Amino acid sequence: MSRTTRRLSAAVAAVALGATALVGVAVSAASAAPSNIDPNQPRSLTIHKLSQPATPGVAGDGSELAPGSLPADALPINGIEFTVQQVTQIGGKPVDLTTDAGWATIQPYLNGTTPFVPGSATLGAPVKQVTANGGLAVFNTLPVGLFYVTETNTGSNSIKTPAQPFLVTLPMPTTEPGTFRYDVHAYPKNTLGDDPYTVKTVDDASAHAIGDKVTWRVSTKLPDSAGYQVSTYGVYEMPDLDSLARWDTNKVWSADDGTQFPDSATVTPKGGAPVPLHPEDLASSSSPGPITELSGSGLMKVNTAGPGSIIEFVYETRVLAIPANGKVRNEAEFAVNGINKFANAETLWGTARLNKHVQGDTAKRLAGAKFQVFTTQAAATAAAAQVTAGQPVTGGLTFGPGAGADADNKTFTTKDQGADHGFAVIGGLKASAAGTKYWVVETAAPAGYVASSTPTEITVYPGTDLSGAGATVNIANAQRTAGALPVLGGAGMTAIGIGGAILIAGGILFAIFGRRKKQQETPTPAA
Repeated sequence: MSRTTRRLSAAVAAVALGATALVGVAVSAASAAPSNIDPNQPRSLTIHKLSQPATPGVAGDGSELAPGSLPADALPINGIEFTVQQVTQIGGKPVDLTTDAGWATIQPYLNGTTPFVPGSATLGAPVKQVTANGGLAVFNTLPVGLFYVTETNTGSNSIKTPAQPFLVTLPMPTTEPGTFRYDVHAYPKNTLGDDPYTVKTVDDASAHAIGDKVTWRVSTKLPDSAGYQVSTYGVYEMPDLDSLARWDTNKVWSADDGTQFPDSATVTPKGGAPVPLHPEDLASSSSPGPITELSGSGLMKVNTAGPGSIIEFVYETRVLAIPANGKVRNEAEFAVNGINKFANAETLWGTARLNKHVQGDTAKRLAGAKFQVFTTQAAATAAAAQVTAGQPVTGGLTFGPGAGADADNKTFTTKDQGADHGFAVIGGLKASAAGTKYWVVETAAPAGYVASSTPTEITVYPGTDLSGAGATVNIANAQRTAGALPVLGGAGMTAIGIGGAILIAGGILFAIFGRRKKQQETPTPAA
């Protein structure tokens, strides 16, 4: 090996070693997750307002409790106003949770060893929210800091004992070293008064696409007063639900006159287990519709359960249509011993639009692109890999009638007509006020174009208005490249390529031998 070749090889090895070292440093740095408080991380405080259960639960740690883990008699309470104020000073000492001194100042108050006296603290401007849709009040614009939370108005609710004020930090330390909780959940309780209390809630956790099932629950807590008896009880569902969602008739008990009975009905004694109410325990008025009353045997079961018991009806429906504001809302009227009140709940739905266009120009829209929708990025990534491998796509959402999907009820194809050319409207995805994320995967590209190889994230908000920001997502397709044609009158690309290679090789050999000859002809200097 010549000296020049050895030097070149050594240089290449050094560069490769240096590159490897840099990659190693980058990987090491990337694998170290930051443990400091991140002021740029989104934060929220969600209050779940509940009635005081017969058996108190454990102290909360700020995490959200799983559905069904709460006691049956811990009912959500709507219409309760909460006020949140930031604590900026205590006893003249600043409360700055971006410093260790700030955390040291508040630690005795968080531990409960020192009582917090609002009069000795400086509180910021009040931020108010009223619990709704299952006893929820969400505060999502708060800075990093310590906050004082008070129940300031119980509305029209009959409350015997209000919730106690409490302190909470955003973010909240967890028991896991180096981890802070930025989405904090609190569960303050109220002891209800002597009036019957009813709440209506909706469970749409497993619903994503129009046609999916949502479950409505009407729960009435009877007064916890000695000797309380129920003489009449009825729950009357308002008709607006039936225009937007269809009763799941495969599971709902149906009377001959068209009345829809609940999927299930129970009465739960205070601190006891639920007792089922059977069809013979229920009656209906003469009007068709989802109307339910207790018969004589049903009233006997309720009165046997005693004061403080809970009567609960569950209805299952399937969402059929999305109103303009995106709110599929239902209100129930209930009557106990001549006392009539109302309770309502809503589930939020929206639409999204895809604009398939030529890469680099969103105005050049493309018809014929096909998409499926996924609820997680992992499922969408797996589907994109299936598309690349030419395999059938699995895991996409299935839509009911009215969503605009193809015959398979999964695929949405960009249109080939008029103003809709190149657009695909996904008409019916569960939404939220903060926006619900989905991922779409292009399962087939228009002829002459390359499908997008990665999933595209979309965010769905309530309603059907597609003119707002974020309602339309642009997805580009690169045009396929054309092969090179032979030069007019030439010998063809293969011959030209071979000739070029020979010329290059000849030039290199000429330079090498020319250099050696020059070195041989150069006289050696005298010593």
